[in-house]
Amino acid sequence: MSRQRTINDSAFWRSPKMAGRTQEDRATLTYLLTCPFSNIIGAYQIVPRIAASEMGWDTESQFMPILRRLQEAGFIEYEAEASFVWVHIWWDHNYPLMALAPKLRQKTFSQIRELPEKWRPLYIEDLLERLPSNEELRDLIASTFGLPSTADQCPTGGVSIPYAYPIDRVRVNSNSKSNSNPTTLDLGPLEQLSTGEREKIIALLRDVSDEDARNLLAELSKAMTRPGHITQSPIQYFHGILQRHRSGDFVPTTPGAKAAAELARAELKSLIAKPGA
Repeated sequence: MSRQRTINDSAFWRSPKMAGRTQEDRATLTYLLTCPFSNIIGAYQIVPRIAASEMGWDTESQFMPILRRLQEAGFIEYEAEASFVWVHIWWDHNYPLMALAPKLRQKTFSQIRELPEKWRPLYIEDLLERLPSNEELRDLIASTFGLPSTADQCPTGGVSIPYAYPIDRVRVNSNSKSNSNPTTLDLGPLEQLSTGEREKIIALLRDVSDEDARNLLAELSKAMTRPGHITQSPIQYFHGILQRHRSGDFVPTTPGAKAAAELARAELKSLIAKPGA
């Protein structure tokens, strides 16, 4: 039996998020919101060859480059190894309360458990943010996935989600150079991140080499200075950059990225300790 999928027209065609998106981008997002592979939660496995065929495109020269472009812009995450896609704008066009209704709830939770493990904490946090005033459902999700209850939420209103890697706040270089050096990463945009966001980035970078971490942070900093470039949260955008790095698809676009901000990771850690951060 076929399923009905709807797209909120004003939230799609007239959304500021869509500014600058090509027709191919829009067509692919429409496909990802309505395709037969899709599920309740908007994060599912696809077969790129079949998806490209249904779009009438070539897999390698058309469909895959557009997926990567949408990932870079923060519209989706794509896990190449498992062929999983997470459509970040899914809840702009579908109702989380419907997915969490009694008849669908267990299926929704089952699909969340099937997500790549590295995605699950970010996905759950995003879902919780879609339910700011529904304490009962938030607590249900928290108890189902072993997270702190509403009473244990962090001061910013989000739920503190445990990560696999501990946070290292020890190594802070006191000899960091001034940002007046043109080859140094401008940390201004990163200072806009909350303490929780900085900690998550540090956790995600725990197994990344210093040079690669510098390049990834430089890419995030650059993206944060471009209005409208990050369509979701900086954490989701950074997660997409990191996935591309791990799959070998990440190429730094920041001029002089390899030479820039040698102490960016340490300086980012030092921001956590700033009063009022």
